[in-house]
Amino acid sequence: INLSLVIFIILSIILILFAIYPLFKEIKINSEDLISKKQSLTFLEGKIENLKRYQTIWRQIEPNLEKIDKLFIDPEVPVEFISFLEATARDCDLSVEIFPAPASKITEDPWPSLFFQISSTASFSKFLKFLEKLEASPYLIKIQNLNTRRLTEKDLELKLFKELSPGDTKNTLLIKVYTQ
Repeated sequence: INLSLVIFIILSIILILFAIYPLFKEIKINSEDLISKKQSLTFLEGKIENLKRYQTIWRQIEPNLEKIDKLFIDPEVPVEFISFLEATARDCDLSVEIFPAPASKITEDPWPSLFFQISSTASFSKFLKFLEKLEASPYLIKIQNLNTRRLTEKDLELKLFKELSPGDTKNTLLIKVYTQ
């Protein structure tokens, strides 16, 4: 009886060491792995939910972003903007000369921009109408400088100003246009 009890205890210890202990160790490892995977799944579900919210918000603001993008001119090819200036001048029955102007070094501007100088000689009311249309334009424009002077009798005698009348003005406008 004692021998069979000792054999039973030894076999029980061997069984515990080689069968049950590794089984419990494997269960512990698998449990930790399961907890880790659940945490990863929860994290990814949160990311997916954030992405869905972002997509919803993006759909709402995308039209406004497109409008904002159209406020800025292309610095490499400002042809569209110059065409806009010419068309606006024609609408106002105004003859203009448009020149690119060097950037002002007085202040540092954090946003990229281009400068244009616009010159015209016409009635002040036509020029004012042109300025109002520039102000209401779809571009971000800032008037940097505006010089207006009334033509004198002496000016009107010049061949260049023959078609003009007393009271007309010579106007020079420096504008800053923000770019992309």
